[in-house]
Amino acid sequence: MPPSLWSIRHGENIMMWFIVVIFVGAFSSCALSDGVEYTLYRSGMDIPAHHDETLRIHVATFNARPLNSINEDTKYNRANCEIAQELFTANQPHYRGGTFGIVEVKYWCEKGRFK
Repeated sequence: MPPSLWSIRHGENIMMWFIVVIFVGAFSSCALSDGVEYTLYRSGMDIPAHHDETLRIHVATFNARPLNSINEDTKYNRANCEIAQELFTANQPHYRGGTFGIVEVKYWCEKGRFK
Protein backbone atom coordinates (compact mmCIF):
# COMPACT_ATOMS: atom_id res chain seq x y z
CA MET A 1 0.00 0.00 0.00
CA PRO A 2 1.61 3.32 -1.06
CA PRO A 3 2.08 6.02 1.59
CA SER A 4 -0.56 8.70 1.62
CA LEU A 5 0.22 12.25 0.63
CA TRP A 6 -0.39 13.37 4.23
CA SER A 7 2.20 10.96 5.66
CA ILE A 8 4.82 12.11 3.11
CA ARG A 9 4.20 15.77 3.91
CA HIS A 10 4.11 15.01 7.64
CA GLY A 11 7.53 13.32 7.34
CA GLU A 12 8.90 16.29 5.41
CA ASN A 13 7.62 18.68 8.07
CA ILE A 14 9.25 16.67 10.84
CA MET A 15 12.54 16.64 8.95
CA MET A 16 12.31 20.38 8.29
CA TRP A 17 11.72 21.12 12.00
CA PHE A 18 14.53 18.78 12.96
CA ILE A 19 16.93 20.69 10.68
CA VAL A 20 15.72 24.04 12.04
CA VAL A 21 16.22 22.91 15.65
CA ILE A 22 19.73 21.60 14.90
CA PHE A 23 20.65 24.83 13.07
CA VAL A 24 19.34 27.09 15.86
CA GLY A 25 21.13 25.02 18.52
CA ALA A 26 24.43 25.13 16.65
CA PHE A 27 24.10 28.83 15.87
CA SER A 28 23.19 29.82 19.43
CA SER A 29 26.06 27.83 20.93
CA CYS A 30 28.49 29.69 18.65
CA ALA A 31 26.94 33.01 19.56
CA LEU A 32 27.93 32.90 23.24
CA SER A 33 29.65 36.03 24.34
CA ASP A 34 33.41 35.84 23.94
CA GLY A 35 34.52 37.04 27.29
CA VAL A 36 33.22 34.52 29.79
CA GLU A 37 35.46 31.70 28.56
CA TYR A 38 38.83 30.71 29.99
CA THR A 39 41.13 28.12 28.44
CA LEU A 40 43.72 25.96 30.17
CA TYR A 41 46.94 25.34 28.24
CA ARG A 42 50.13 23.40 28.93
CA SER A 43 53.68 23.56 27.65
CA GLY A 44 55.64 21.03 25.58
CA MET A 45 55.65 17.28 25.57
CA ASP A 46 55.86 15.11 28.64
CA ILE A 47 58.89 13.25 27.30
CA PRO A 48 62.14 14.83 28.55
CA ALA A 49 63.99 14.36 25.25
CA HIS A 50 61.27 16.30 23.42
CA HIS A 51 60.34 18.92 26.01
CA ASP A 52 59.47 22.22 24.38
CA GLU A 53 58.27 25.09 26.58
CA THR A 54 57.28 27.16 23.55
CA LEU A 55 54.43 24.81 22.66
CA ARG A 56 50.94 25.84 23.72
CA ILE A 57 48.75 22.75 24.00
CA HIS A 58 45.01 22.98 24.69
CA VAL A 59 43.90 21.10 27.81
CA ALA A 60 40.38 22.38 28.54
CA THR A 61 38.00 25.27 27.90
CA PHE A 62 35.77 26.59 30.68
CA ASN A 63 32.66 28.24 29.27
CA ALA A 64 29.88 27.65 31.79
CA ARG A 65 27.09 30.21 32.09
CA PRO A 66 25.42 29.25 35.40
CA LEU A 67 24.97 32.72 36.87
CA ASN A 68 23.47 34.61 33.90
CA SER A 69 25.76 37.58 34.43
CA ILE A 70 28.75 38.07 32.14
CA ASN A 71 30.89 39.40 34.99
CA GLU A 72 29.95 36.60 37.41
CA ASP A 73 30.23 33.89 34.72
CA THR A 74 33.71 35.16 33.83
CA LYS A 75 34.81 34.95 37.47
CA TYR A 76 33.29 31.47 37.76
CA ASN A 77 35.12 30.16 34.68
CA ARG A 78 38.40 31.80 35.68
CA ALA A 79 38.19 30.24 39.16
CA ASN A 80 37.49 26.78 37.70
CA CYS A 81 40.38 27.13 35.24
CA GLU A 82 42.74 28.16 38.03
CA ILE A 83 41.63 25.23 40.22
CA ALA A 84 42.30 22.83 37.33
CA GLN A 85 45.67 24.50 36.73
CA GLU A 86 46.64 23.96 40.37
CA LEU A 87 45.53 20.33 40.32
CA PHE A 88 47.36 19.53 37.09
CA THR A 89 50.51 21.27 38.33
CA ALA A 90 50.46 19.48 41.69
CA ASN A 91 49.81 16.02 40.26
CA GLN A 92 52.03 15.90 37.21
CA PRO A 93 54.72 13.28 36.92
CA HIS A 94 58.29 14.51 37.14
CA TYR A 95 60.67 12.99 34.66
CA ARG A 96 64.31 12.60 35.52
CA GLY A 97 66.92 11.85 32.99
CA GLY A 98 70.60 12.33 32.34
CA THR A 99 71.25 15.83 31.10
CA PHE A 100 67.60 16.87 31.21
CA GLY A 101 67.20 16.98 34.99
CA ILE A 102 63.59 17.32 36.08
CA VAL A 103 61.10 18.25 33.37
CA GLU A 104 57.95 19.95 34.56
CA VAL A 105 55.06 20.76 32.29
CA LYS A 106 53.74 24.27 32.89
CA TYR A 107 49.99 24.90 32.99
CA TRP A 108 48.34 28.31 32.62
CA CYS A 109 44.96 29.90 32.00
CA GLU A 110 44.16 32.46 29.32
CA LYS A 111 41.00 34.47 28.90
CA GLY A 112 39.00 33.51 25.82
CA ARG A 113 38.37 30.42 23.72
CA PHE A 114 41.06 28.10 22.43
CA LYS A 115 43.09 29.78 19.66
